[in-house]
Amino acid sequence: MQSENRNKSLIRKYISGSCTVEEQLEIRRIMQQPDVRLLFDEVLAESWMGLEEEKDTEQLRLNDKLQLFYNRLESEEQAAIEVPINRRRYFQYAAIWAILILGLGTYGLMQYKKTPLTNQVAMQEMVNPYGQRSKVVLPDGSEVYLGAGSRLSFPGKFSGLTREIALEGEAFFQVTKNPAKPFIVRTGSVQTRVLGTSFKIDAFKNRPLVVAVATGKVRVDDYLNGRLKPLAMLRPGQMVTYKENHAITSATVIEEVKSWKNAQLYFHNRSLGEIAAELERWYNVKISFRGQDKPKEKISVNLQADMPLNKIMKVLAATGHFSYQISAKQVQIN
Repeated sequence: MQSENRNKSLIRKYISGSCTVEEQLEIRRIMQQPDVRLLFDEVLAESWMGLEEEKDTEQLRLNDKLQLFYNRLESEEQAAIEVPINRRRYFQYAAIWAILILGLGTYGLMQYKKTPLTNQVAMQEMVNPYGQRSKVVLPDGSEVYLGAGSRLSFPGKFSGLTREIALEGEAFFQVTKNPAKPFIVRTGSVQTRVLGTSFKIDAFKNRPLVVAVATGKVRVDDYLNGRLKPLAMLRPGQMVTYKENHAITSATVIEEVKSWKNAQLYFHNRSLGEIAAELERWYNVKISFRGQDKPKEKISVNLQADMPLNKIMKVLAATGHFSYQISAKQVQIN
């Protein structure tokens, strides 16, 4: 941790132009590290906090500023300090420094301005109807446990500098680590960005978006109406809930996040109506309530959702103190 803080401090000094000769040498050493992209992402996210949202996203203006910075870097390369360095890798990360210097969060904006996912390569799609779940192995070996009533779009091959996919619904991700190629999940206007980690996303329409992290680090941003809005930098055991343009970061239980892929559902102080909506997707049934007050009642319960529906309902009824009837694909709660 001490070494990581030292490296981040050096990056900030370089951005401000206050590095000594010795520190410039150390900056070049940092650039050789395999996880350097993640380090830059963290510095970028930290620099965003408290800044105004970027309004001027005109691409030519941004490119001009980047070119000026490239020129500065090239001049430094030709300076008296002679250090063996992989020139190609040096300029690969120069763009990140340039955008940090702008101090406007334009790095994320440029990520969003890339060619739409569907125009890059041939796309594949996995669609789960209600009552069906599936496991998808992506071209890089990453695993996606796709929930019921969910849709996943991904390229047949990851090309370019990122691995980008799109999700509607919910899924658990186990991402193959690749520091040179960040993994990005798009859910509407929100982008979740990682290098190699495991996390869960709940992104159903007309519901709050939730990102919960089991391992690694995750950055979540919103890009809407031409503006980039940083939402959260998450570590294991943290989650962000985003609703009505308001993000709330809170704690979560890592084991509960992981176990979702094994059909273990944990409900903490949740209404019976919310739980019923979850079970409707998992079992492809319609659950109705006889009275208006019952669905508002809140309970806490753990359910193993790969069991037959009648067993699930027995557990739920014992916890929620109600009776029920099952008829074909209809469940009536009294």
